[in-house]
Amino acid sequence: MGIVLGNDESVVKEDNFTTNLVLSWLKTNFSLTSKRVIGYQPNTLLGVFPLGKKEITYPLKNLASVSVSTKFHFKRLIIGLILCLIGLGMFGDSFLGGLILLILGALPLLNCYTSAMAITNNAGQSHYIEMSILEKDKVQSFVNDVNISVADLA
Repeated sequence: MGIVLGNDESVVKEDNFTTNLVLSWLKTNFSLTSKRVIGYQPNTLLGVFPLGKKEITYPLKNLASVSVSTKFHFKRLIIGLILCLIGLGMFGDSFLGGLILLILGALPLLNCYTSAMAITNNAGQSHYIEMSILEKDKVQSFVNDVNISVADLA
């Protein structure tokens, strides 16, 4: 990923975050420069098939806050449990069909608890970038660096 830098702009920190616990090859990339926060988040079809990326760019002087939150997705839990239970029930009739449903049910179950980076601009609009819960400490470290850079500008 090539970042185009402006005059007197330098990269302070770069980091890659796993977007999805199961699909670990899908990465969200963030860079903190001396003037901006730049991110690239993968776009996916049905949360599985990569179809490009979305660029996120915020000048540091326009950031009101950057924070990390965790979220439990109840719908993902219910869908995952239903698919797993149906898959387990199908093992007697069709082993392959039951196995497929069990795998499809495990995907939402493994991603029902996530962390997110919340970027809020000066107008109060928030942008949430969801990531794997296992990346929470890494995301928190990146957010701390962004907040230090924002505070140093003030």
